[in-house]
Amino acid sequence: MNKTPIILLIALFLHSCSPKIRSSLTDTKFPQLEDTEQVFLLGREDEIPENSLFVGDLKIGDSGFSTDCGYETVIENAKLTAKKSGANLVQLVEIKKPGFESTCYRIKAKMYRNIQTEKLIDLINEDERRNKSRLPDSVNYSVVYFYRPKKFNGSLIGYKIKLNNDSIIGRVRSGEKFEYRTSNYGKHTFWGVTEAKDSVVINIKKGQEYFVKCGINMGIAIGRPDMYVIDNKIGIREYEQIK
Repeated sequence: MNKTPIILLIALFLHSCSPKIRSSLTDTKFPQLEDTEQVFLLGREDEIPENSLFVGDLKIGDSGFSTDCGYETVIENAKLTAKKSGANLVQLVEIKKPGFESTCYRIKAKMYRNIQTEKLIDLINEDERRNKSRLPDSVNYSVVYFYRPKKFNGSLIGYKIKLNNDSIIGRVRSGEKFEYRTSNYGKHTFWGVTEAKDSVVINIKKGQEYFVKCGINMGIAIGRPDMYVIDNKIGIREYEQIK
């Protein structure tokens, strides 16, 4: 039996499930970044560091069949595309959340390159400031906060949060939150589970806080969990707004 057509169909299906990525680069060709090099994410209002070189525009959208298109996946795809293009700065200029017209996150971004050491140190320091833990230095645990802002869309559907696809550590319904305290450090996968799944991977370090924003994307028949790790600066404010 010739398995080639089956393999091609599987490859086509997997490709169609991925977000649609388009990039428009400048005429200047920049060398691709190493896998170990860091890509920094900037907001629309963030100032672009001096002497940054514009690399190109980036757009990630819905292929029409996309399923793996949560916030975390889309951002990771943006960073990977930036690395391949020689950029280490990605400025998000537009973020479209899942809605009636699409169940995917869609973004527009601009990519820049800046290899000045002092500028990168400033970005690292700013990133650390945005994600600074409020826990005392003496604690021997870390905390992961899960929260789901109250929204009408999918409000009747709650879902369990599982650790490493095994033990249930909590549940999130619309307008609910909970915290998970742990001393088990290292990389862990947290899953949101209905008939579908979504997940985030967190490299937990001692004495740190992490915020996971939860939601749900409504499909034709089922609600799909939507989870992504958010900056502490934003997460603290949104978490505390939920009573």
